[in-house]
Amino acid sequence: MIDENDPDGFGERPLAGFAHSIDNHVAFYRFALKIYNYRCAISGLRFPSDAQILHQQLEVVPIHPREFGGPLEIGNVLVLETGMADAFARGLVTASDDWQLIVPQPQALNEAQRQHAVAGRVLFVPSEPMFRPEARNLQFHRLTIARFHH
Repeated sequence: MIDENDPDGFGERPLAGFAHSIDNHVAFYRFALKIYNYRCAISGLRFPSDAQILHQQLEVVPIHPREFGGPLEIGNVLVLETGMADAFARGLVTASDDWQLIVPQPQALNEAQRQHAVAGRVLFVPSEPMFRPEARNLQFHRLTIARFHH
């Protein structure tokens, strides 16, 4: 029987160099904002860089959410303004493998979201190819979060 109070846990050992800390998450968040040039990937709106820990208008949103096994890597996030972040997280907007915006439920968007969520528009992604959203993550989002089968 497993003893949940066992100080040795399940025998897992932390991997050297992979310490999870709030500093690592903040660094990842700030890196994502920087490579997206403080620009919303959907609307294209650019915002001033913010000196606070969390940006007031931009969010770093997972494409394939971590709770569903998504990786914590730059090819699995989009930088989105708050309203678009909500629409993306709810699957009201998604994107094709070549970053074209898909709006499967335009009627579910509010007026501000509809103004920026133009179907067919290409997402504003980082210029460096290795930092761009990966097709496998976008596929997961389309099929699981947005439930869009094309």
